[in-house]
Amino acid sequence: MNHSIITEIKKENEGVFTISFNSDIKASRGQFLMVWVPGGKEVPMSLSRIGNPFSITFRVYGETTRSLSMMKKGERIFFRGPYGNSYPQPKGKVAYVAGGTGLASLKSMIDEFRGDVYVGARSRNELFFLKDDFRVATDDGSLGMKGTVVDLFLPFANDYDYIYICGPEAMVKSLIDRIDQGVRAKIFISLERLMKCGIGICDSCSINGFRVCRDGTVISMEELLKLDEFGVTRRGESGKLELIINGKR
Repeated sequence: MNHSIITEIKKENEGVFTISFNSDIKASRGQFLMVWVPGGKEVPMSLSRIGNPFSITFRVYGETTRSLSMMKKGERIFFRGPYGNSYPQPKGKVAYVAGGTGLASLKSMIDEFRGDVYVGARSRNELFFLKDDFRVATDDGSLGMKGTVVDLFLPFANDYDYIYICGPEAMVKSLIDRIDQGVRAKIFISLERLMKCGIGICDSCSINGFRVCRDGTVISMEELLKLDEFGVTRRGESGKLELIINGKR
């Protein structure tokens, strides 16, 4: 278990926070940490910045993330990792498609490789890291196009050579089901799943035997299309197999 001193904690919006810290870890774009708060559970967190200061960006959704959001500069953050593979380097024209907190995983790529950024959320209050040139969709129409980020992006999918995607499973499933299978771009997706160990032992994040934490989190669209459990079933906190109700995000 590593630990580092928090150098900054920033509230991005009502529910999203970024914690920055210095460390001697070596990390690549798209990797994640297993972050722990004493008395809480470990949770996977994408690195929104690699290299000092490192950063994680997260939405408050449970006890551990709530505890993290209440931490202060100078306190210690505990973590294991980094784990997982990384986004391949792009060539040509690039697009990034993010839903939920998926922009956190994509940020280190966006910072290094210029491209068009498509982001979606339920409302403008849930958006973060926005820049003037980002293309935005909100479910309620409070900012940008009214609709989903998938609706926003699909008309332009054939304009790109590389496409990077991160967001809720229902959003990704909707996108890969609807995108033209003959699109010329190389498409890579960073998957979001419940993780307990982060090193491929517990199988809680497995999709048809593909261990998201160890074999991913980044996977090509061609490989993802072979996993027929994706967007259909998942493991719950208890380890029980659950049916996913496919939404549109």
